[in-house]
Amino acid sequence: MNETKRTLRERKFIESYLNNNGNATKAYLTINSKVNKNTAGVLGNRMLRKVKININFILNQVGLNDVYLSGKLKEGLESENLSIRVRYLDMVLKLKNSYPVEKEKQDENDVKVIFVGEKEKPEDDIKNKLIAKINKIAERNKEQESK
Repeated sequence: MNETKRTLRERKFIESYLNNNGNATKAYLTINSKVNKNTAGVLGNRMLRKVKININFILNQVGLNDVYLSGKLKEGLESENLSIRVRYLDMVLKLKNSYPVEKEKQDENDVKVIFVGEKEKPEDDIKNKLIAKINKIAERNKEQESK
């Protein structure tokens, strides 16, 4: 939901929700102190669903936007401590979805076997199909030429 479309009450609830470490009950009590704690819990939960706060919104509100996080990742990658660099590199590879794909299959004894392969790309599949078709056509042409 766009910030400009929220009511004053919703904006105050969001601010209070963030200040109370994600406690919807306390946030609702902040904007309406006349209700009891149990009712505030129910109404706070409703308000939370209504304003649809997602993790990206919360991170941006507390200053952890993409630019800041990218800078911190870069700092970690440039660390002199090798184990820290390895952890940051692992995180970057996970964020970029650069690890091989793991596939689980069950063998004939119902044992799960994990296969680790290269990351599948749709264009690779298309490319392989085209190569296979070209090879088939080339084989047919060779057969016809030899006849």
